[in-house]
Amino acid sequence: GKVLIGNGGAEFGVRGYIAAYDAETGKQAWRFYTVPGDPSKPAESAALEKALPTWNGRWWEYGGGGTVWDSMAFDPALDLLYVGTGNGSPWMQSLRSPKGGDNLYLSSVLALKPDTGEMVWYYQTTPGESWDYTATQHIILADITLDGRVRKVLMQAPKNGFFYVLDRVTGELISAKAYADINWATGVDSKTGRPIETPGMRDQSPLAPVMQKPGPLGAHNWQPMSYHPGTGLVYIPARMDAFPYMVDPKFKYSLTHGIWNNGQIAAPTNDQLPPGVGELLAWDPVKQQARWRVPLVSDWNGGTLATSGNLVFQGSGDGRFVAYSADHGEKLWEAPTGAGVIGSPVTYVLDGRQYVAVLEGWGGAASLFGENRTGRFGVPGRLLVFSLDGKSVAPAVTA
Repeated sequence: GKVLIGNGGAEFGVRGYIAAYDAETGKQAWRFYTVPGDPSKPAESAALEKALPTWNGRWWEYGGGGTVWDSMAFDPALDLLYVGTGNGSPWMQSLRSPKGGDNLYLSSVLALKPDTGEMVWYYQTTPGESWDYTATQHIILADITLDGRVRKVLMQAPKNGFFYVLDRVTGELISAKAYADINWATGVDSKTGRPIETPGMRDQSPLAPVMQKPGPLGAHNWQPMSYHPGTGLVYIPARMDAFPYMVDPKFKYSLTHGIWNNGQIAAPTNDQLPPGVGELLAWDPVKQQARWRVPLVSDWNGGTLATSGNLVFQGSGDGRFVAYSADHGEKLWEAPTGAGVIGSPVTYVLDGRQYVAVLEGWGGAASLFGENRTGRFGVPGRLLVFSLDGKSVAPAVTA
């Protein structure tokens, strides 16, 4: 009987939260803030009292960040709600929390009681987040066999490039391995659950920028991944780029519309950056390794859909909607769409016939960052629906 929603806009000086509202009346039932507020005022929860010592400086004047802007999942048997939290505000920890600290609960997965908003456990993927490495990406709940016994797990591939398998009952780290080419860390400590950071990655300066992988768009962004219980694989719309992080020594907080408070010197244009790459990645969460991968022309592609018919569907940034075999990644079918397909496919059955539907068109972060690699801006978005036994071709795009 509740409607759950978070907020976005960490770059614009906000404090992250998730709130629950009565579905009938709209009355707020509870609100869980993901980062502490002004320490001179009482903390809103016991979780925030615990988080307060991990912050310093005057972070609350910048909002703090930690927005819950994407993934949520619910386990009715455990009665637990899982949410992912975003980056810090501003990005640069040296500005918002100059003496360091983990800055809980940025870039974390939180398990909450849906009736009250009380936190049961948390797992932080990137302590002291400083690179826009959100952990808001798709959360998948599954029961998988590990070391001879079935475990209730939570799986996530956040921006930072590591694939996490957590015990969704306790929040315990089961395993974490890099699913992308990264250089900001060399691994995740299995005992502490903390990333093993590469020395020097926090030493950003205008005179010596740190070319870091992945950049702020991450190794996996908002496009959902999918899990196939039959193959045991997770299908990730993965991407990779590098970015020169440079802290802005003249940073001044601003609430002017359209001004980003990320603490970075102005981002370089696309032609000044190494080209990004994209791929459809089939990941084995038990062995924590790639089973197969399909290189893609664009680094900005759609989410994935896995079906019991051994199919994986994905739209590509270069204007194709494609079906692959889920077990081996063989391309089985494709349809030209006229525009980059960056939506996430869904499937349904009507009158005994199965359909797959997907949204096409460029927009969102792609247009925000000026990513015009395919030259397809200005093409109107469309909803495309295909029948699995269909023979006709999608109509041409018209202005």
